[in-house]
Amino acid sequence: MLNPDNFEKLIDGGFGHPGSTLAHSMTAFMGYVYVGTSSPSTKSPENRARILRFDLAKEDWATVWESPVFKMDDRIKARSTWLSTGGGGGRRRQEAESEKMGRDFGLRSMAVFQGTSDKTPCLYVGTMSIWGGMILRSEDGLNFEPVASPGLGDDTVMSFRALTVLGDQIFVTPVGTITEDRIDRNLAPRALIYVTKDPASGNWSEANVPEFGDAANKGVFSMAAAHGFVYAGTGSPTRGFQLWRTDAKGKAPFSWERVLVDGAFRFNHSLSTGAMAEFNGDLYVGSGIPGFGVDIDNDVGPSAAELLRVRADKSWDLIMGEPRFSPEGLKVPFSAMGPGFDNPYNSVIWAMAVHKGTLYAGTHNWEPNAWAMERGSTAIKGGYELWASEDGDSWTKVMDQGGGNSMGCGVRTLLSTENGLFVGTLNHTKLITFQAKLRGSPDIVGDQPTGFDVWRGA
Repeated sequence: MLNPDNFEKLIDGGFGHPGSTLAHSMTAFMGYVYVGTSSPSTKSPENRARILRFDLAKEDWATVWESPVFKMDDRIKARSTWLSTGGGGGRRRQEAESEKMGRDFGLRSMAVFQGTSDKTPCLYVGTMSIWGGMILRSEDGLNFEPVASPGLGDDTVMSFRALTVLGDQIFVTPVGTITEDRIDRNLAPRALIYVTKDPASGNWSEANVPEFGDAANKGVFSMAAAHGFVYAGTGSPTRGFQLWRTDAKGKAPFSWERVLVDGAFRFNHSLSTGAMAEFNGDLYVGSGIPGFGVDIDNDVGPSAAELLRVRADKSWDLIMGEPRFSPEGLKVPFSAMGPGFDNPYNSVIWAMAVHKGTLYAGTHNWEPNAWAMERGSTAIKGGYELWASEDGDSWTKVMDQGGGNSMGCGVRTLLSTENGLFVGTLNHTKLITFQAKLRGSPDIVGDQPTGFDVWRGA
C-alpha cells in the first residue's frame, strides 16, 4: 500500500491554464499517460478542453491537443451563458466574453479500444460541448477527430462519460442536458447507454430500454466491467440508485437484470453511483449525492458517500456507510466506518482503481465550500481524501486535506501504471473565492493556486 510520502505532484495550476479546474479523464496509451482536462465555464476560448500527455520514459508533459474554436451563433451563445452562470435560479448573470468558444469545454471519459475497422487499438474520448457532446478518436495519440454526430443525434446531450469495454464492444452513456433555456450537468434527456463494435463508423445502438423501463431512473452515472458483465449504475432523486448488468450477448438492446434497487435500501440518500471497480473478483460500488451532498431541487440530503461490494451471484456487503435492514437482513459496515469514511463532507466516491494489489478510492469533499459559505472563517479546511484497502474491508487514508491545498475538493481520476498510481484532481479556488466574497470574506482563499493537480504515487 502506498503511504503519503510516496506521492509527488507532477502538475499544479492546471498546467498553465488556471481555468482548467478538472483532470477529468485519464488512461494509458502507447507508452504514455493521457489526461483530459475540463473547465466549468465557457466565457472565452481559453476555457476549452485540452489533452495532456506524460512520457513515461522521459518523465515530461506536453499538450498534444486543444479543442478547436468556433464562432457562436445566438443559439449557442445562449447555451454558453447558462453554463457560465452554472444554471439555476432562472437568472443569467454573466454573458460570454467572446464571440468565439472552444467547441469542447471538457473531456469526461477515455478508453483504449480496437473496433472492427481499427487497424490497431485507438484512443477514444468523450467530450463536453455546448454544441452537443462528441466522441473523438485517435490512432496515434496526437491527432483527434470526431467520429460521431453531436449527442449521437441529439445535440442537447451535453457530454459522454463512462466509456467501458466488454469483449469486442464498447459502451458509453450520455450525461447532462444543455439547451437555450436550461442546463442540467448530470441528467441527460434520456437514461440511455449506447454500444458499438465499430466506433470509428459513428454507428451506435441503444444498449438498454430507456430508463431501464423505470421512470424513477433519471440518468446512468457510471459503468464498469466485472464478472463477464457490464454493470451500470443509475441516479434517482426519488428512489435512490439502481444497479443493472448485462452480458451483452445477442442484438442490442440487450437483456439487463437488476442487481440493486433503492440505493441499496438507503433510498435517495444514496442518490446515484459515483465510481465502480472490480477487485479480488468482486465489484465495488461507490455512491452518494453529487456536489455538496444535497439535491436542492428534490429536497434530498444532506448525506455522505457509501461503499458497497457486489458478488457475481448478486449478493452484497456494506463496506462503509449507514447500518440498516434490507431484504437480506441487517447490513453493517465491514470497515466499521460510517458514511463518507466517517467524514460527512465526503459526498461521493468519485474515482476508484486497483494498483499493485490494493484498491484505492478517492472522494469529493465539500468542507472547504462549507467554510466559505457558512462559517465566515478566515481560513479554509478540508479537501479531497484518498483511501486504500488491501482486502476490501479495512481502509487506510493515504491522502487528505486536498494534498495540502484545501482548494482541491475532489479526486476525479485514478490510473494504475507500472510507473505508479496517477491521481487527477478537481480544484475549486474560484468557486470558493466567489462564495467567500458573498459572505464578506474576500481574503479567505489567500494565494492558493487555481487549476487541477496531477500526482503520482510510487
